[in-house]
Amino acid sequence: MKVGTQIYIAGKSDVGLQRANNEDALAILDGGNVCVVADGMGGHLGGEVASSMVTDAIRVEFLNSAGTITDPKEIARRLVSVIEEANAEIHARGNRDAKLRNMGTTVVAAVFQGSSIIYASVGDSRIYRLRNGKLEQLTEDHSWVGELRKRNLISNEDARNHPLRNIITRALGMEKDVDVDCTIAQTQPGDLYLFCSDGLTDLVNEQEMQETLAGCGGDIDAAIDNLIEAANDYGGIDNITVGIARVDAA
Repeated sequence: MKVGTQIYIAGKSDVGLQRANNEDALAILDGGNVCVVADGMGGHLGGEVASSMVTDAIRVEFLNSAGTITDPKEIARRLVSVIEEANAEIHARGNRDAKLRNMGTTVVAAVFQGSSIIYASVGDSRIYRLRNGKLEQLTEDHSWVGELRKRNLISNEDARNHPLRNIITRALGMEKDVDVDCTIAQTQPGDLYLFCSDGLTDLVNEQEMQETLAGCGGDIDAAIDNLIEAANDYGGIDNITVGIARVDAA
């Protein structure tokens, strides 16, 4: 769908081949400039509830303020605030309801404003940028293996196959308070931004993701389908959620 004159955002969430339920959640603001991916966790329906809570909270926050806030710093403040509030509510609801106890979720979210992207993350879902044919991970994995990668103690490929790769060190709902990473950066025409859960990144390596994005000719809907298909071809062991934003010249 078209969102403004410079940004086109599309996305899809797939249950994969081995899970009964889809605990991922995806939000793309209708007529806006926001993309959110969350990967829920917890017993019963807890993961689905937690991921929906944060995606819904961000959607409502920026739907209500669409077009009225243009300062990237104020957008960043609001984005962090709504994620912190969602975290507190997820944590409290998990404590109130035994069926939802220990539920949690990751989140990556971005707001595009003018030539800026304001993005935030908690957990091991990721945002990548493809610029001039090169794919770069913008977010940091808040996970045990992510810490090893950060200290150059393990390669990206070894991290992707590590048996402890899914042990996360930060997520919404784990504690009453949470640290939210938030960055303001500049976009360029031709940029592609990939938002994804680990159902993609645990199975599809970055070289294949780069080739898929670089070779899509701007057809991000086809790229999304191809990435999800690749993850399922490799076993589809988890839910797979992919969002892509394309930056066009005005």
